[in-house]
Amino acid sequence: MVSNPIVPGFNPDPSLIRVGSDYFLATSTFEYFPGVAIHHSKDLVNWQIIGHALNRPSQLNMRNVCPGGGIYAPTLRYWKGKSYVATSVVYDRPGGGVSPTSTPS
Repeated sequence: MVSNPIVPGFNPDPSLIRVGSDYFLATSTFEYFPGVAIHHSKDLVNWQIIGHALNRPSQLNMRNVCPGGGIYAPTLRYWKGKSYVATSVVYDRPGGGVSPTSTPS
């Protein structure tokens, strides 16, 4: 039996890729750190969180991000043996703005 939602909890803006027989899913994390949760599945039904794309403070300073800002809409890509995560960073504060970030995994 398949439950709905497939990945329970707070997992907005999913991005999904298949690499061989494995599936990977990334989700937005907004102002929460670590950033961009990465899940793994072999069958698209059973998912396990395997880590975060942004897991070191040196990758992303979240101290000045207001509620409602942060990491939005991650996109997973796989090219020539390497995985990539591209995201939008929204600071949502005066003088903030939007700046794209790309992090190889």
